[in-house]
Amino acid sequence: MFWAQDFRASMMFRFWDGLRAEIEKTARPVRLVIYPYVNDHLKESEALTSGANCHAAIICNASYTDLQFLEDTQLPIPVVLYNRVCNGYCSVNVDDLKMGALAARAFADQGCRTAAVLTSSPVFEGMENRMHGFRLEGEHHGLTILANRYCENSIRGGYEAVSHRLRHEWKQQLPDAVFCGSSAIAHGALRAFCEAGYIGEKLPRLIAVGNGPEESDAFSIPSLSVVYLPMEDMARECIQLVLGQLDGQIVTPESRLLPIEYVPRESCGPLTEYAAQ
Repeated sequence: MFWAQDFRASMMFRFWDGLRAEIEKTARPVRLVIYPYVNDHLKESEALTSGANCHAAIICNASYTDLQFLEDTQLPIPVVLYNRVCNGYCSVNVDDLKMGALAARAFADQGCRTAAVLTSSPVFEGMENRMHGFRLEGEHHGLTILANRYCENSIRGGYEAVSHRLRHEWKQQLPDAVFCGSSAIAHGALRAFCEAGYIGEKLPRLIAVGNGPEESDAFSIPSLSVVYLPMEDMARECIQLVLGQLDGQIVTPESRLLPIEYVPRESCGPLTEYAAQ
């Protein structure tokens, strides 16, 4: 498994749990090795390009540059991409446009009229699609979407971004809702709002892309509503595609699209029955 050495390192545990659970169900021995790599420099991973150290690879977190390398290269081993699409490769994905759209629908259903976006700089197309889907769906439902605000993809990043805005553009008027690009950003945002006295009904509605530990989201105060990224299920599908290629059952690139869901908690209420459909 190739995983980028950046802010997403902490997200690896959920993916690892899915891989481990699926491997335990197989009747064959599988040795799983983690190869960290630097984003944009996947081409420098000799274990991938030589094929000498592994029989197959699951590549996670590939950047635009890494995907171009993959498209231009004939690798010597079977490869599966996690939440990326590239010609010639099997992949497991979610509908990133829908992830953003579900958050916008939930805000609209809760009566919100203005919404802000806190996210890190996009490193792959899916991140852009989430924000694009949020904006399109929000505007369709009459939401005024403020300009995207970028921050570090971490709890500290979310905390500092909200703290700064509370001293400046949000000092006079808060947005009704905030959509965060990750669970980590959202947890930092909640802390900043709490410190500033925005609790209970004073707190803007808040939804995040649920890519962190589910337990952290469920037991935060308030508990965090998310559009849940099914990382464990995606990992299981990745292993299935790897084994299918090794067994010769999959001979042409196959992409699998997994469903996503909005999980309402205390930071934002549920979708209406109509919107949920």
